[in-house]
Amino acid sequence: MIRLELEPEIEAQLAAEARARGLALDQYVTKLVASRPAAQSKPHSVAEAIDRIRELREGTSLGGLKIKDLIEEGRKH
Repeated sequence: MIRLELEPEIEAQLAAEARARGLALDQYVTKLVASRPAAQSKPHSVAEAIDRIRELREGTSLGGLKIKDLIEEGRKH
């Protein structure tokens, strides 16, 4: 077991992400640590990469924006 002391802002952010995924904070942090790429990992297959992308996109949103809105905003700059 490892004990982490996080800054309150980081802990709050992680707790919100955990709640959004229906997990307890400790479960979410464990999942994050377990899913990190190993320093000497072998290359992944295309299927594994696709699965990982799908896993990472869960709970991610544009906050009500549409892709068209983002494209238009990009044109302004």
